[in-house]
Amino acid sequence: LGTGLFDPEAAAQTPGWDEEIADGHTPETEEYGISSMTFRSDRPFHPQRLGDALGQVTRVLRSKGFCWVASRPTIAAIWSQAGPNLVIEPAQYWSGTEIAPGQEIVFIGIKLDRDAIDALLRSALLTDAELAEGEQAWMSYPDPLPAWNVTHSH
Repeated sequence: LGTGLFDPEAAAQTPGWDEEIADGHTPETEEYGISSMTFRSDRPFHPQRLGDALGQVTRVLRSKGFCWVASRPTIAAIWSQAGPNLVIEPAQYWSGTEIAPGQEIVFIGIKLDRDAIDALLRSALLTDAELAEGEQAWMSYPDPLPAWNVTHSH
């Protein structure tokens, strides 16, 4: 406001301006079917099942957040995806954060099937029995994700 960058007289010369005002604006999210969802869980992902699930996620343009991979239990990871490129990389030790370990990932896409994405990601989480096995067992799970070069510090 107050920048002098908007010229109402020039805007009135733009074709369709009166229809836009009369009929109301259709948000791009509705016009193009863009929506979002947030996936949250307090359980870690099983790395192999996560890898398998990722190949089945469709219609996602962008996703971002943090995640917890069972085979790397002490590290909070950043999840960042744009188009076909997904990177899951170490951020910091969970013990150095103010949040509890878990998942919080926002997905943005076209005509997202929220229930299908949620079910797919939930199927990649540790089961009750796996959770009870503990971190030592988790670190032996097959892990198809790229290796992280993390040095341990106390």
